[in-house]
Amino acid sequence: MQPAPAPRRLVVSGVDALTPSERRVAAMAAEGLSNRDIAQALFITLRTVEMHLSNAFRKLGISTRTQLPAALTSAAPAPVTPGSEALAG
Repeated sequence: MQPAPAPRRLVVSGVDALTPSERRVAAMAAEGLSNRDIAQALFITLRTVEMHLSNAFRKLGISTRTQLPAALTSAAPAPVTPGSEALAG
């Protein structure tokens, strides 16, 4: 008997919880594209865009499109600058 497969994603909230498709759609929406424009650019249906955004909103803990840019960048790792790793620890 084989073991059960690992869950698809271990993270359930935040940017790391987004699927690649959810992240791509959310990033396009954050740039100001309409749902229709996103659907046409990605060759997907309008309903698929809506579902990806709905899932992204839930995972990011936001409720409006205007919150997307901050939500997508707030979890981005801080850039490493020369010498900063010596300060960390």
